[in-house]
Amino acid sequence: MKLKKLGLVMATVFAGAALVTLSGCSNDDSASKDIITMKGDTIRVSDLYKEAKHFPSMPTTTLLQNMTFDKIFAKDFGKEVTDKDVSKQVKEIKTQYGDQFSSVLQQQGLTEASFTPYMRTQMLEQAAIDHEIKSTQYTKANLEAAWKTYHPDVTAYVVAETSKDAADKALAAAKKDDAGKASFEKTNASSKVTFNSTSTTVPSEVQTAAFKLKNGEFSNVIEATNSSTGASSYYIVEMVKTSDKGKDMNKYKKELQSVIKSEKEQDTTYVSSVIAKYLKKYNVTVKEEAFSTLFSQFTQTSSTSSSSK
Repeated sequence: MKLKKLGLVMATVFAGAALVTLSGCSNDDSASKDIITMKGDTIRVSDLYKEAKHFPSMPTTTLLQNMTFDKIFAKDFGKEVTDKDVSKQVKEIKTQYGDQFSSVLQQQGLTEASFTPYMRTQMLEQAAIDHEIKSTQYTKANLEAAWKTYHPDVTAYVVAETSKDAADKALAAAKKDDAGKASFEKTNASSKVTFNSTSTTVPSEVQTAAFKLKNGEFSNVIEATNSSTGASSYYIVEMVKTSDKGKDMNKYKKELQSVIKSEKEQDTTYVSSVIAKYLKKYNVTVKEEAFSTLFSQFTQTSSTSSSSK
């Protein structure tokens, strides 16, 4: 799991007026006032102020959402997301970012102390989404749809160049004769990779071209655009070992489930509908008018999705 920016689909920042409205409620008489109620639990003003001390930079609305999600998802998945699991995940992410870990947390308004409870909420939410996908989305129709575009593992040299001119020259040299091909393979030994149509390490444009190649064939120069930066890179592919998926879809059932799972996790409308389902299941009710629209992005998305079916 990569470090996500304040949640899978957490709300954008509301105006700070909501917290100002509650600022007068921090006295003893009002500390027990309910902000959010749900089956078997509640979030009071005192709970919010206590939590805000641990997450001083987090928007109040996001804080309340996280507190709510932590409570409702823990009811179903608390036994799955153990303290040991959370500690392991935190350690892996810390290792992933290395010396940059603290600065990355700071950019997101987190500290090492607050990151562990934050990650627990993320993992609980992920568990709920994964459960919903597993129980409702691995249908025959969805598997057949994923099967249409699925391509199993191939092994190939995937070489990136910074310009089309450089790629054209490298390709011409590689295709000139056997010596050129051998030199290409030796020089780019580290670029020999195995991937399939679910891989994210190889650009989709490169995958499309590669899957058309026979063993030993070179692609033309392939231009791929980075969706984040808009920058173009130029690739050459030499196929080493291709494969044919055949006609037995069941042989690749796990891989196809992985395709479906990835698509649903990236579908914000679907994720919102899962969250809305649990908000309804536990009768989550916002009592404080200042936060009346706290969960509207989930419930409205869910309603729109249902009405369009």
